[in-house]
Amino acid sequence: MPLFSIYSRHFQHSRKRNMANDANAQTTTVIGWHHDADAAFAQARATARPVFLYWGAVWCPPCNRLKAALLSQPGFATLAPSFVPLHIDGDAPGAQRGADRLQLRSYPTLVLYRPDGAEITRLPCELTGPRFLHLLQLALAAPFTASQSLQAALSGQRALSADEWRLLACYSWDTDEGQLLAGRDLAATLAILRAACDEPVSALRLAWHALHAALSAKAAPDPHEATAMLLRTLADPQTVLAQADLVTGYAVDLVRALTAPQSAPRLALTAAWADALTQLESSDALSPDDRLSALRVRVRMARLGSPVAGLEASLRARVGTALAAAQEPALRHQVLNTGAGMLVDAGLLEDADAVLHAALASSHAPFYFMHNLAGIAKKRGDTAAMLDWYQRAWEQSSGPATRLQWGATFLLALLDATAADAARIGAACAALLPELDGMLDANCRRNGTQLNRMLNKLIGWNGASEQVEALKISLSAHVKR
Repeated sequence: MPLFSIYSRHFQHSRKRNMANDANAQTTTVIGWHHDADAAFAQARATARPVFLYWGAVWCPPCNRLKAALLSQPGFATLAPSFVPLHIDGDAPGAQRGADRLQLRSYPTLVLYRPDGAEITRLPCELTGPRFLHLLQLALAAPFTASQSLQAALSGQRALSADEWRLLACYSWDTDEGQLLAGRDLAATLAILRAACDEPVSALRLAWHALHAALSAKAAPDPHEATAMLLRTLADPQTVLAQADLVTGYAVDLVRALTAPQSAPRLALTAAWADALTQLESSDALSPDDRLSALRVRVRMARLGSPVAGLEASLRARVGTALAAAQEPALRHQVLNTGAGMLVDAGLLEDADAVLHAALASSHAPFYFMHNLAGIAKKRGDTAAMLDWYQRAWEQSSGPATRLQWGATFLLALLDATAADAARIGAACAALLPELDGMLDANCRRNGTQLNRMLNKLIGWNGASEQVEALKISLSAHVKR
């Protein structure tokens, strides 16, 4: 049976909710994942094999893309005997406390460890399946960890091999959590690596990473030099395909930061980027969702200066075609998220609303799409509908970490939109309180982030409510632990 295919579109909602609470059930029948970190590392030491960790959540769209595009593929199963596979779901008992120990936060995070527990590298989930598998093979065979390679590159103590540069260039900087950077400035570190790298493909990838990091830090690289580098990349079809994740992921940020609205440089850059995205939209080397993601970025690029002819009809047709082809639940979840988001980006709110409503009955995580529906209601200015969707999403969500996150989102939306409604705010606080007090890892990792969000917001609330005060006391007690 294919990975994750045990989810059926026609299962009853209660069946799907139970399955959502065991996000590992789909993988166990194929690869035999461990779900306990201590047991996995014990087996790794006993068998002298590395540990491959997948940290994720059943509702997370990139996690679902990962399941459909990689974890279910024969190539991954072929490599699996060479490592100990470990899957930790963010809603599993004690998961957030374990995430503190392993320095995990963002879903998904992929880490390869040596048998002794030392990190070899953190792997990006955005790569295409074949590229990811090649990178994983390099990491499994690597004589040095990413940390050792970085130290050598920064110090100049020895020359790095081409494979070391490939692993550093493809390191998952977004999920690093301070493990490789260890307090170093990201933009400066990437700039040094780019200058030292003598492997052309890796050097280009490092250059893109360094540029994005510098602009994100409000640094000011030479816009003409940076734009010229981007234009050279976008003009080369092979390079565009090799850097597909960066071409789609960094597009809007880089165009906005490097060019002024309606300027000649912006028009030239958006036109070149639109051509590159058009190439990716039709590439058989990409998954259906990756092709749809490229179209979504082209829609966003159109708003920056590169219009798309016949946009509305084209988008409706593409979303319909993509959904018709994406029947496997994990892939469909991601395609729904991308397609609905693209329709929203294009201003087609009614179409996005219809797509999401139709998805609720068959989705294995309908509460996730209720958040999207809340966002659409907010864009329409319908505060009541927005709050109702946030509340429904929280009430139907499952898993302690997810329920805390969804509950916090609803409470914060209430405080922002209806700060004078002390009764509804108090009721939400009263409902959150027993869930919070029953959590053993409420102050850990992603959970801790939600506690701080709620506490900071409630401290600034000017209303009066016994339930609010009770939740504030509980939040403060957990945060101080």
